[in-house]
Order: sequence, then structure tokens, then C-alpha cells
Amino acid sequence: MFSTLSRSRNALRKPFEQRLSRWIKKRQGKDSAPFTLRSKRLYILPTRVGITLAFVCFAMLLGAMNYNNSMGFALTFMVAATGLISMHRCHQNLAGITVVRVHSTSVFAGETAQLDLTLHNPSASPRFDVVGKLNRHTSASIDIPPDTSRAVRLNMPTQTRGVLRIERIGLQTTFPLMLLHTWAWLYMDCEILVWPKPADNAPPLPSTASNEAGENGTGGDDEFAGLREYQPGDSPRKIAWKAYARSDTMMSRHFSGSNASRAWIDDAALSNVDTETALGIMARWVLDAASSGDDYGLRVGGSEIAPGRGSAHRNRCLDALARVPTAVSSHA
Repeated sequence: MFSTLSRSRNALRKPFEQRLSRWIKKRQGKDSAPFTLRSKRLYILPTRVGITLAFVCFAMLLGAMNYNNSMGFALTFMVAATGLISMHRCHQNLAGITVVRVHSTSVFAGETAQLDLTLHNPSASPRFDVVGKLNRHTSASIDIPPDTSRAVRLNMPTQTRGVLRIERIGLQTTFPLMLLHTWAWLYMDCEILVWPKPADNAPPLPSTASNEAGENGTGGDDEFAGLREYQPGDSPRKIAWKAYARSDTMMSRHFSGSNASRAWIDDAALSNVDTETALGIMARWVLDAASSGDDYGLRVGGSEIAPGRGSAHRNRCLDALARVPTAVSSHA
């Protein structure tokens, strides 16, 4: 019975929340960092504790009037004054906070995505018990000292790969006495890329490497061409350790024909499996190719990423896999 009532209540509340969200978004417009939370965009309502205290205060007032008790009046007015001061302090605890930026990192499907909201307190008063909210997930509360920035970290579990679009983020507080709830909605249109989960038992990376230098007769890695600045992903065996000891600058040995090992991760090689399985295998191939230190490129969904190496190139390839529409076949 209680579960049925709960479902009915949620079914009635959801359309109301959606309409309220659309009205707030229309009233405020889209936000772009940095921006400051002004008083006109803050909302405040009593909590259950605050509503209970209001009824208690009203009952105390009736008792004091019935018995004409001056001490009862004094206690009632003191409790009411405490509530009014709490309302002012709760509202001021969020007013004036500057949202500096919103930062997110990509994760693999099944991992927990993190969204960091950097807040700055420009005032001379500290801010206490500030909490972030993303859908039904809330962050740990933070305190922001005067003229200091702090980050609110929101965690959100992921299940499937793709683009996780986040249109609304909440900031709220119940400081100081949990009698009132002040909150603000931020409409920033940010996104989190959820990479495909790498396949556990993926087939070996197809041998698509081509020895371009050998085909051109240049001699491949046997011909030393000089030193260049070290790039993340360069093989440790190509690092010029002696030059590093002399100058404290990381350099890599460059050979003519070093284009010899350029692998292509191509979705055409997985035309016999479904899209999501193919993307999981390709994610595993990207990780394996990145760990090898060789150049590799990606062809998926009709797009192409030129061969490269390093963590930035790896993330770019994984981002491309995450953005493949569900309707696109694995051999498109």
C-alpha cells in the first residue's frame, strides 16, 4: 500500500517539477561561468523542522494568550525571532557566491562520473554547509572561508556509454539551524563523455601496421635523424638519457622512417558484431595501442582520427567512440 502511494505521489510530483524547472530556466536563462548568485535567483522555503517549529510557536502563542502569561509571550517571541534571523542567515549563506567553473572528466561505462563545481566566496564572511545537487545525487557539504575558492564534487554513477548531458545543477544550504532550505538552480549545459567499457576478452589488435619507411627504402629506425623534445607516449627505449643527464631536458631520439609502426583501429574489422560490442573491443584496442607507445589512428562511424600517440590522443579516440550514435552500425 505504501509503495503504491509513493509511486502515485512521485507520478504527480514529476510533472509539477518539470513545469517548475522550465519556468525557472525561462526566468533565469542559461548560465556561463563565471557568474554570481544574486538574491533574485535564490529560492527559500521552510524545512519540515521549520514547519514543525512554526506550529509549536503558534501553539505557544495561543497558550500565552489564554493564560495571559508574560513569560510565555517572551519565549514565543524569542523563538519567532530566532526563526526570522535564521531565514535571513540562510538566504545570505548562498547570496554572492561566484560560480567560477564547472569541470568534468570522462570515465568508462560502469564507473562513477565526477563533476567539480568551483565556488568562490568574495565576501568577508565564511559560508557554511553548502551542498551541490545533481538529479537525485548530492555532494558532501563544504565550508568556504572568506576570499577563498572551494570545489563541490558531485558523483554520478554511469551504466552505458555515450554523452551524459547535464542541463541543471543545484546548490543548496540549510545553515544555520536547518529550519529553512535555500537553493539555486544553475543551467550550464555541460556534458560528461562516458567511454565504452573495454572488452575483457577482446581479440588481438589487427596487424594493420605498415612500414612506410621500409617501403620507401629509407632504412627505417636504423637511420638516426636527431633529437626532438619528448612527447607523452614516446617509448622509453627512444629517450636520450645521456642528453637528459647533461641538460635536465627530456629528449627523444628521432629516426628517419619512424612512421614505420602506424596501426589503424578500424570498425570495418568488426562488421560481424553489434555496435556496442564493437565499441568495447575498439576501446580495448585503443588502450593496448596507447600502452605500446606506437602511433595509431582510428576510423569509426565514418570519421577518422589521424595516427598519433600520447594521453591526449588516446582520450580523443575514446571520446570519438563515446560519441558514436547508437543507431550507427559498427561497420558504418
